[in-house]
This record gives sequence, C-alpha cells and structure tokens, in this order.
Amino acid sequence: MARGKLMRVKIHSKTGTRIKNLNRRQAIRERCLNCSGWEVSQVTKCEFIDCPLWNYRTAAGKQNPKARAKALSQYCLWCCAGQRAEVLKCPDTLCPLWAFRKTAIDRSIEALLNPETPRIEPRQTANMAF
Repeated sequence: MARGKLMRVKIHSKTGTRIKNLNRRQAIRERCLNCSGWEVSQVTKCEFIDCPLWNYRTAAGKQNPKARAKALSQYCLWCCAGQRAEVLKCPDTLCPLWAFRKTAIDRSIEALLNPETPRIEPRQTANMAF
C-alpha cells in the first residue's frame, strides 16, 4: 500500500477520539463500525443495503477503487441531504470519511494534527518584577 494514500486523522472511536492512519477502504470500515456502535458482527450483518457503503463495509476482498470512491462521495452527499455545497463545508472533522469527501484527498486536517512550526516557549528571566 502506498504511503501517500494514508491519512493521519482524528476520528470518533468506541472510547472517545483517537488518531489513526486511514486509507479510503479503512475509513469506510471505521464509518460502518461507528454506525453499528462498534459491533463488528453488526457491520457484517448490516441490513441497510441501500447505503452506498454497504458493498465496502467489511473492507475485505477485491474492490474497484473508483467505485469505492464514488460510493464514498454518494454517502457524503446523502449525509448532507443532497447538498453538494454542504459536503464541501462539512463540519464533522472527526468523521473518518471527512478527508475523503472530495474527489482529491483533503490533507488540511492532517496539517492540524502535525503542526510543523515549533512551539514558542515564554522566555524565563531571573528577576521578574510584578
């Protein structure tokens, strides 16, 4: 798997939030786990066959990457009530699909997790007068 396809993202998890490296396949799996209350058996038994992610929920087997990306876009469009402009403005940055909601991967969230600018510490002085 190419490193460039992985995204370091902060997502919802069973115990709160966590930072994880995800590709599109893994992001769909995480979203399905979130939908099922993190019950793996419920993801496998999912009865929502109209969901665009249904064919990709187990993250197993051979998958068509273009069809998977299209399903992901359709899911995001459904989540935003069919409003394409709202998909681009989606506020749920903890959703595992957030970085993949556009045609191109949105790496802006990754920059927030890995700031490259060093943290500036206050200068210490020996005789500080108050």
